[in-house]
Amino acid sequence: MIKKQNKRQRDESGVVLQVNLVSVIVFSVALVVAAVLVTYTFAKQKHPQVVAAMEADPTGGPAPTVTPAWGELSVRDIRLKPPEEYVAFELQRLTRPSWNFYGTSVDHVRQVMLSAGLTEAQVGRALEASKVSCSASSTTVYPDGDLIEALAPATRAKLYHELGRTLGNEHMLFPFSYTGNDFSEVFGAEKVSPESTALVKKLMYPRGDLQCFSDYEYVLQKAPNKDEKLRLINAFASESALMAGIRVRPDTDIDKLLGYWAWPGGVRAKDVEPLLDSLKDVPDGRVGLVYLLPQFARQRLYTFPMPSQPGDTAMDCHWSTMNFFNEVPDDRFANPAYTVRFLQENYYSIAGPSKFGDIIMFMDGSGGNAIHSAVYLADDIVFTKNGNNMAKPWMLMHLKDVIAKYESDGPPHLLFYRNRKW
Repeated sequence: MIKKQNKRQRDESGVVLQVNLVSVIVFSVALVVAAVLVTYTFAKQKHPQVVAAMEADPTGGPAPTVTPAWGELSVRDIRLKPPEEYVAFELQRLTRPSWNFYGTSVDHVRQVMLSAGLTEAQVGRALEASKVSCSASSTTVYPDGDLIEALAPATRAKLYHELGRTLGNEHMLFPFSYTGNDFSEVFGAEKVSPESTALVKKLMYPRGDLQCFSDYEYVLQKAPNKDEKLRLINAFASESALMAGIRVRPDTDIDKLLGYWAWPGGVRAKDVEPLLDSLKDVPDGRVGLVYLLPQFARQRLYTFPMPSQPGDTAMDCHWSTMNFFNEVPDDRFANPAYTVRFLQENYYSIAGPSKFGDIIMFMDGSGGNAIHSAVYLADDIVFTKNGNNMAKPWMLMHLKDVIAKYESDGPPHLLFYRNRKW
């Protein structure tokens, strides 16, 4: 039986603020009608990095020998950042660094720390009475800066892996992660000071092939001024995503495309067939993938949730996955028990994703908890939301990159499901 991990709903969820959809529209329609030039100009002023990515796209290339059912994909990398208002809001939410151990005693916390590789002296320092807060259900440790900086990368990786299993340690559960030159490019683009950059590098730790960072509050606390804090928040909030579309050539089989994308639960054929047909007569015609997605995903792609209010639904990955085909979101999917029951009653297991709308569940090492979920679109592209706070947008990613984000002791175990009606 698949169980979904029952994480505490955080208060970062909320209704949707559409901030970047203009860029997607530019990508899809700019080459079709002259009227879109107005939209393009607006997008270039508001979202220059996305428009720059679009302009860099090659305009030619031969047609593939064999075109898959989903069509000829056109994919490029982009980086998403939350609105400026969110960055300022984040400054108001900063708290002191803490390690939250739920359902444990101080003695158990001591054993966890020692098992992770902390020395007796470091554990003693961490558990000084003035740095520990206990309740009936949890133990919270408030580490000082010297202890945070003293942890070796391997020790930090083990300790934060354990902290990521419990509630209240958001940045251990969803660490900021980087591959290759990502870190240098992002922090260089945001002009973060050499001192802050060096501190972040010092506090990074390995998780699979990724370099991860979780000491968010501490680094912001150490930043010398507000401007540096804002630069750091922008750097941390930057998300690597994909912008994707379908190339339409004069001989493209539109019926084949519609057979893949316009089926029960997806976009209506009548709503996209005229656009697809018109692109056959346009040099280098392309349609943004957003036009082929159902309403729920189309409205949210590349956007960030609004800051939440107490009692708002936690719009996490599972809520987003299960509502993918719903015109009106069903907030019952914020309830783990309901989601598990719905999945068992309405979906069946498959060997691997191959159809638009298949569900991918990322299971933890025990195989009993779904730590993430995503919706398969085509090739290796998925629709995903990595976390339930307002700094995490709905976006497209390569499946391999999502897997890397959720590596801990090893790659997550994947389970695949298809709706029984399809």
